[in-house]
Amino acid sequence: MTARARVLDLGGIQLPLDLVTESNAILGKKGSGKSTAGLDLFEEIYNVGVPVVSIDPKGDHWGVRSGADGTPDQGLPVPVFGGLHGDLPLAADSGEYIADLLRSRNLSAVLDVSEFSAAERRKFLTAFTNRLYRRAERAPMHLLIEEAHEVIPQRVDSGDAPMVGAFERLVKLGRFKGIGVTMLSQRSASLNKNVLTQVDNLFMLRTVSPQDRAAVRAWIETHSESSAIIDSLPSLATGECWLWQPERGEPVKFRFRPRRTYDAGTTPKVGESPRPPATLADINLAAIQSEMAATIERARNDDPKALRQRIVALERQLAQQTDSGVAEPRLVEVPVPVITDDDRKALEGMIDRFEHLVADEARGLVRDLQEAMATGEALAERLRAVVRDAPPARSGQTSPARNAPRVAPQRTLSPEIRAKLPRNVVLRPAASTDGDLKLSKMQKAIVTTLAAHGELSTRQIGLFTGYAHKSGSFANSLSGLRTRGLIIGGAQAISVTPEGLTVLDANGGFEPLPSGQALVEWWLAKLPKAQAAMLSALLEVYPEPLSVDELAARTGYAAGSGSFANNRSRLNVAELIHGTRDALYAADTLGIAHRQR
Repeated sequence: MTARARVLDLGGIQLPLDLVTESNAILGKKGSGKSTAGLDLFEEIYNVGVPVVSIDPKGDHWGVRSGADGTPDQGLPVPVFGGLHGDLPLAADSGEYIADLLRSRNLSAVLDVSEFSAAERRKFLTAFTNRLYRRAERAPMHLLIEEAHEVIPQRVDSGDAPMVGAFERLVKLGRFKGIGVTMLSQRSASLNKNVLTQVDNLFMLRTVSPQDRAAVRAWIETHSESSAIIDSLPSLATGECWLWQPERGEPVKFRFRPRRTYDAGTTPKVGESPRPPATLADINLAAIQSEMAATIERARNDDPKALRQRIVALERQLAQQTDSGVAEPRLVEVPVPVITDDDRKALEGMIDRFEHLVADEARGLVRDLQEAMATGEALAERLRAVVRDAPPARSGQTSPARNAPRVAPQRTLSPEIRAKLPRNVVLRPAASTDGDLKLSKMQKAIVTTLAAHGELSTRQIGLFTGYAHKSGSFANSLSGLRTRGLIIGGAQAISVTPEGLTVLDANGGFEPLPSGQALVEWWLAKLPKAQAAMLSALLEVYPEPLSVDELAARTGYAAGSGSFANNRSRLNVAELIHGTRDALYAADTLGIAHRQR
């Protein structure tokens, strides 16, 4: 038995097997050798014994079934599903079946989607990718996506959103399931940036377009000093590339080896004889067809919709037989899915969280209306006072034009105040005040928090100040500050004005937030014990995420408890963490500082 290789030999470079479960991008203009580079990777991953699957919207990856000279030698015995050269058909509604078949059998394959319409391709790939991620296996597997800008575009139409979301999740989180992804694209500027920024390894071949070079410049420059390298991209030879691997050192320049399999997508050249047709390597189609049929049958038997349809049909048949006197009613046993106790507890927890969310949003709407009413009443009272106290016009004295603008006095901030402001503070236009410098305790806390943190929602202000943001006194304090022109904005985006900073300075000023690791330590010291433990756990694994269950296990709290959910919610509100139940991340500002400590 031949020993498996322990590296991926791409010709000019040998790369570790870890690349198999990482996210990669191979970018280059048409004719730069991009497809050859991707299929070199396909050949290498297959030869180290890891299943590799190609998603092929061009219809020429079937050439891996044959050797480079068109004979079966060195051809890979992988099945081709769909397309003009397919061994087996590929239906638009078979995405889940194919994912089950390939993952359960550890099969390598080419999925030729070139004959699908845009809607059919979208349907198949969305179901396939979602199913692939949801399966329980954690064995290594690699997915190669040709022309990735067509299936993971930067401009996402509403119909493409589920497909793009499925691929984005696979690129970000597939590594934890053992699934690596390589995206190939000749149009870097059209490839979805949310996905491109997640790649671990970037292969850049010849790229001429300024837009395409600009699309990857930000990614590259965050990992290396590379202006000269970017400028060299238009002059690279075919197959030559720069490789960025931020976690493995400096950029490397090398040239991909020639393919060992048949290049079915090569452009015919004038004056050359036609290439000989390829002879394909043998595969055991009968076994795959048998397993495919069994997979489809299992899926149908487990499909609740199909079971319900079967029950309705049987009930209709039984009623007809009874009415005609053909047969007596009889019981028909039909297997149906059973909800376990664990499923029921999970559903009840989801319902509780949903009810809590709806109630919280409803209370928020009521609070916003109360704030608007209080502000309106305060403004109306102020206008009545102006009208009441205005002196009568003297004879011959003209009144200002009704629509003439009122000029508020201009105020400037001192350099000392400006130096304390956070970079993200939003200074709105200041309103004129009556010179009153007094602030209540709650008002001072609100203005101080806005000066230190920048633009915040009412909920965030309440969290940072310790006051109940739904209380009447809190709403009155906000209304009073708005009326005096010290703050401005609605419930979701409130900021301090220059007037507010001037008044705050007269009331003792404020301490700016620290930066870097000092900011991390400041938050950990300020937060309650449970929240500090959660943030600390997420910082330790940054930039990787933790699921809710993993976070609970690391912090010693019960994932299903109300206190755990409430503390997690407060961290989300404070924007110290973000994500979903399956993937929670520490905020980038804190995570980057913590890693650099």
